[in-house]
Amino acid sequence: MFPVPAEAEIVAGDISHAGTFEKLIPPFDAVIHLAAQTSARVSHEEPERDLHINARGTMLLARWCARNNVRRVLYGSSMGVYGNPLRLPVKETDIPMPASCYGVTKLAGEHYLQTHVPLGLQPTIFRMFNVYGPGQDMANLKQGMVSVYLAYIHEGKPVPVTGSLQRFRDFIYVDDVIDGFMRAMHDERSYGEVYNLGSGVTHTVRQVLDLLIESYGRDPKTYPVHEVETHDGDIFGMHSDSSKFQTAFNWTPRVTLREGIGRMVGWLREEVVR
Repeated sequence: MFPVPAEAEIVAGDISHAGTFEKLIPPFDAVIHLAAQTSARVSHEEPERDLHINARGTMLLARWCARNNVRRVLYGSSMGVYGNPLRLPVKETDIPMPASCYGVTKLAGEHYLQTHVPLGLQPTIFRMFNVYGPGQDMANLKQGMVSVYLAYIHEGKPVPVTGSLQRFRDFIYVDDVIDGFMRAMHDERSYGEVYNLGSGVTHTVRQVLDLLIESYGRDPKTYPVHEVETHDGDIFGMHSDSSKFQTAFNWTPRVTLREGIGRMVGWLREEVVR
C-alpha cells in the first residue's frame, strides 16, 4: 500500500454503523465517499451485507453531513447502475437498470444523497467505470478484472476467466479518476450533477489478458487461460460516454491501458521486494 501522509489522521470504522460517525469531528471542507462493497459477485452471495454497506452506509453519511453542515460530498458511484444497457456508449441520461444487487445499492446511494439536497447537501455523483491501478487489493479475487487476472499471472498460475473472453469493458486508470474528482471538488458547476468517468475506449477480456501476460514477458498464445461459468449480475459489455464531464471541466483521460498496466505491474513487483 501507499504511505499515509504525515498530516493525515486515520479513523477506522464501519460506514454502516451509526457509531462510526461519532468518531468524526467536523468541520470538513468536503467528503469523498468511496467506502463500499464493490463486487457484483459478492453482492449476490451476501445481498444483505451489500445493502447495509452501500445503501444504509450512504444514507447514514448523508444524514451526518446534513446535521453537521458538511455540504460538499463527492460520491464514487458505479457503471453498475446501468446494468446491461440498451445502447452503447451509455450516457448519464440513460435510464439505470441495475443487473446486480451491487448496482441497486449504488443507485440507492445516489438517491439518498439527492434527497438530502433540500437539507443543504451539495453532492456530485461520479459513475466510475473499470478503475484499476496501484494500490488495489491483490488478495481480493472477486473484484477488479485487471487486479484479479494480474494476481494469477504474477504467481505464474493459470487464469480462470468468468464468462466469455469477448466480453468488453471501459478501463480507467486511478490517476485519471483522481484528477476528475479534484477538478470538481470546489467547482459549483458540479453541484447536484451526475457524471460518467470512463476512458471511452473498449477492450475485450482477451486484449486485457494479452497485455497483462506480455507485461511479464510471457507468450499470450501459450499462457494457460480457461473460461468458467459466469455469475449472476455479470455484464457482457460496457462503454462510457464521458463527454459531459470532459466538456465541462476540460478533463481527458491520459493513461492508456498498456501504460497503466505497466505502472501497476511495476508497483506490484516493488511491493513483493519489500
